[in-house]
Amino acid sequence: VQDAPRSGRPSTSVNEQTVDAVRKIIEDDPHSTYRQIENILGISSTAINSIIHDYLNPGKVCARWVPHKLTDDQKQLGLQFCHHSLKRFEEGQSRCVFGIITGDESWFYHYDPELKEQSKVWMSTMGNA
Repeated sequence: VQDAPRSGRPSTSVNEQTVDAVRKIIEDDPHSTYRQIENILGISSTAINSIIHDYLNPGKVCARWVPHKLTDDQKQLGLQFCHHSLKRFEEGQSRCVFGIITGDESWFYHYDPELKEQSKVWMSTMGNA
C-alpha cells in the first residue's frame, strides 16, 4: 500500500534547508514570532520550536529602555555651546554649524513596541544573530 502524493505541509519539515531558512529569518528580523515564521515557511510551530531549540538554540531577551539622565551642569554646558556656535554662525564668523552632528558613535535600531512581547528579540548564543 502506497500513499498518493498530496499537498500540505511536508511530514519531515525539520531538515537542513528549513533550519537555514529559520536562521535567516531570525537574523533578518530578531523580532520574528513563531506565527510569522510559520506563515513564511509553511511549517508547523512544533517544527519551528524544534529548529529553534534543538538546532539554533538562541535565547530570547526583552529589550528595555534605560534612560540616561544628564545633570543640570551638563545640560547648561550643552546649551552654552549651542548658543556660542549659533552666535558665531549668525555673525558670519563660522560655518561649522553645518558640520555639527549630535550624538555619540553608537548605532541604534529605533523600534517603538506597543506591547512588551513585541520588544523581545532572538539572540544567538554565539552573539551574532
